[in-house]
Amino acid sequence: MRRVLLLLTVLTGLLASLLVSTAAPSWAASYPTLRNGSSGANVTSLQHLVTSRGFTTAADGAFGSGTQQAVTAFQQSAGLTADGVAGPATFAQLVRTLRQGDTGPAVQALQVQLNKHGSSLATDGDFGPGTDAAVRGFQSANGLGVDGVVGPATWTTLLGTGGGGSVPGTTYASLSDAQKASSRTIIGVGKAAGVPEYGWVIALATAMQESTLVNIDYGDRDSVGLFQQRPSQGWGTVAQIQDARLASQAFYGVAAHTANPGLLDISGWQSLSVTVAAQRVQRSCCPDAYAKWESLARDIVAHEGGAPAVP
Repeated sequence: MRRVLLLLTVLTGLLASLLVSTAAPSWAASYPTLRNGSSGANVTSLQHLVTSRGFTTAADGAFGSGTQQAVTAFQQSAGLTADGVAGPATFAQLVRTLRQGDTGPAVQALQVQLNKHGSSLATDGDFGPGTDAAVRGFQSANGLGVDGVVGPATWTTLLGTGGGGSVPGTTYASLSDAQKASSRTIIGVGKAAGVPEYGWVIALATAMQESTLVNIDYGDRDSVGLFQQRPSQGWGTVAQIQDARLASQAFYGVAAHTANPGLLDISGWQSLSVTVAAQRVQRSCCPDAYAKWESLARDIVAHEGGAPAVP
């Protein structure tokens, strides 16, 4: 009888160990859930990660049908539920452990995340000394092991915080320092140009939709910068568009470097809704996309309305 009890005890212990080893890791629950209609930095990183797995999709920060198809194809290949929704289980399979010397789209996904948290890296897919320093700084600031190696714990903290998830920032408090700095520039340029407060709200909502208020060096086709303006459409050179002050002037319609019409050139703009006014300037593929950022934009103005003018 004792032998039977001992055998049962051993088998129970082995079964428990097996269940622990095959269960989803605890950190997986912290990954975001992204689906068709989501936007922002986390979507851009998702797109780079899916591309790194061989399912190419444009890294434009907008989760549309193309991204959904790529996610679904990856899920099928990985034996996951193929629903086109990128949740914790999908992210856990997508992320790669990265370190200095690595290259490719997965590194671009990492660089997008580091920029979301306040870095100013080129998203070139090259894990060099600058990216290594940014990783170590992020790890140190977030109580992680500071080794420069981007494993599951670092990925989870990057993706799960900083206002870049399925709803990338709903309050001023959720924004990174880089996003707040961009907001001050947009407000300050508006002040210097005599744009009333409602114009700041429109500009902030637009930049949040286009770039999550991060002065990025990538986008759809040749789009770059806070407002995803395109050199090929006459918004200026890449250098001018990536100058946050000049890009903001261009959006408001007070820039010397472009003749493209801006907000102040739109007749009756102050009587238009945020999303309609923004679309009149941007002429984007998604004319209703800006409306969801109005509340956040007003919250930013409430906190940063005292920013100095930026001539």
